Amino acid sequence: MRPLPAVGVILLMVVSVAAPVTGAASPAQTADGSDQLPQITAVDNTTNHLAIPASDVRSTTYNRSSIDVGVAVATGSSDLRSDYATTTFERQFFQQDSEAARDRLVDETLTDIESQRASLERRNQAAIQQYASGVITATEFLRQRALIDAESRQLATRLDRIRATAGTAPDYSLSPAQRFRLENSRGVLKTYRGPISQRISDETAGTVEPNAVYVEASSEGYMLSTVADGQYTRETYLGQDREQTAVDQFAQTNDSLGAVNTRAETLYPWLYSEQYPSVQTYGRSAIYQIQADHSNGQLTAYLDGGTTNVFYETQTLELTTVDRSEVAAGVNQSVRVRVQQSFESGPLLITATDNSTGSPTDATVRINGKRIGTTGTDGTLWTVEPRGEYTVTATTQDGERVRVPVSGSA
Repeated sequence: MRPLPAVGVILLMVVSVAAPVTGAASPAQTADGSDQLPQITAVDNTTNHLAIPASDVRSTTYNRSSIDVGVAVATGSSDLRSDYATTTFERQFFQQDSEAARDRLVDETLTDIESQRASLERRNQAAIQQYASGVITATEFLRQRALIDAESRQLATRLDRIRATAGTAPDYSLSPAQRFRLENSRGVLKTYRGPISQRISDETAGTVEPNAVYVEASSEGYMLSTVADGQYTRETYLGQDREQTAVDQFAQTNDSLGAVNTRAETLYPWLYSEQYPSVQTYGRSAIYQIQADHSNGQLTAYLDGGTTNVFYETQTLELTTVDRSEVAAGVNQSVRVRVQQSFESGPLLITATDNSTGSPTDATVRINGKRIGTTGTDGTLWTVEPRGEYTVTATTQDGERVRVPVSGSA
């Protein structure tokens, strides 16, 4: 039996830090020595968030997914292939009669997963670039996101089964090199999937009600945000802040996880004033994950060791915790519409009431002409605010229409 190396324990360890680490350097420059500012937007009384720089935004819109047989079939077929590959590996693994033969099978399987992982990366980059340049629609972009999300989860499951299978075999353990390869892929695959992409996959399969998603894209990144089930959720990826071939600057310090915490604290000061998140690293991928459930919601951010910046982030905020202020209102003879905003691309509350009685009014809401949803029987609709100036239009069931121009969040 191959002895379990200490490095393998470190690889899989999740460290919760209770106090700042002394002596941990915080890298301030990229590997080429140039300063690179993180694209973190400050928000009062809650967590900051990753955002596409305004000058880089190429496309913004709302989109509502619907049942898509093509996506459902593609995802189902991919599930079957993944399940078959997993069960085949497990059967062949226990049929091998030597440690060397099992090593070869593990290496071949890891190579196959790495190849599919690289394909996902190319597809992800292509979808972002094509949508940002207008080659594909928002609907097709979100379709691609749903497929990439599903396949990323399938590959992650295969990795988990490799580790579990090897762990149950007597007189066998993964080598340090195999553990590094497995963890490298685990870390990368986490950044190809997210809560909104997964929800879109569920919407196209018809398992959940479709919801309006606000979409932004640059040539190297995207941001998705939506409101559902009493929560605001955002998912942001910035490819320019991930340099896979650069020197891992956190690893150059004498306490890499402490350095990650020091860096993250400068990016998310409110979070660190509330609690210290857990920190996890994935092999030699130079991907560092911080995660915290806080009083307003949940944050998961991935920092790149090469740039020391956050390049992927998912967040949820409970709507009851969001600070907001009324910024605009529109009235006609029958209906009053109020708009309350929080922060740019953040939660937006629209209410419609009867102008004479003050009772809630059901109205269909559009923003810049895009149908978002209805205020329902309680007269309220939560959605996401777009960038810049926009117009909210509410139309009642009687055909009464109110237009409310809004200047947008500062």
